[in-house]
Amino acid sequence: MPEQRRRGHSRELVNRATGEVHELWEPDDESRRRSYQFGGRHGQFSFARILEMLAAESGITGDDFRLFWYCAIMTYDKGGATATEAAKYLGLTPQATRRMAKKLCENRIFLVEEVIGRTKKYKASPHIVSSLSGAEQSALAAAYHLPTMPGRSGTASKGRQNATPKPVSGARRSAGEDGRAVTPEAESIDDVRDPGRSRARRRAHGG
Repeated sequence: MPEQRRRGHSRELVNRATGEVHELWEPDDESRRRSYQFGGRHGQFSFARILEMLAAESGITGDDFRLFWYCAIMTYDKGGATATEAAKYLGLTPQATRRMAKKLCENRIFLVEEVIGRTKKYKASPHIVSSLSGAEQSALAAAYHLPTMPGRSGTASKGRQNATPKPVSGARRSAGEDGRAVTPEAESIDDVRDPGRSRARRRAHGG
């Protein structure tokens, strides 16, 4: 009867006091071996924020959620994804995908990583998902506002840098800088229309 071959491995143990080397044989424990593979890079996500996105009142649709996860994975695979790339992969129209991406951006669920012409590359907020170390994720998240849900009322928080700030109109900037509700030109418009009549007479004639 052939001798059954033992499965295992050996390692050397050194007695530091005497210098003697001893070989230690360790049999393989089949019950502890793993037969599965992880399947590539892994990450972590916020249970609380994902549950908020899944809630009925969140305003997030199924396609919104699919778009989010595609761009979230692409964030750590190639720095994000454009609406066209996402639409092709998810089987959606580019127009619908852009509308969804805009909605997610307005609520800071998405951040704009790069703009080339009229094309935007989107990435997921580090407050929701990350594939970095804890320290790296914490430092990155500190630079952005907390995300909000489209279906819930609330105003955008202030004080931190946002990747997609809304532009302020020239009239509003002028009002803020000058401390006035209207521009200086509008205040003196009566004098420009007819300098020969008094203000009371102009008002009486509707001018």
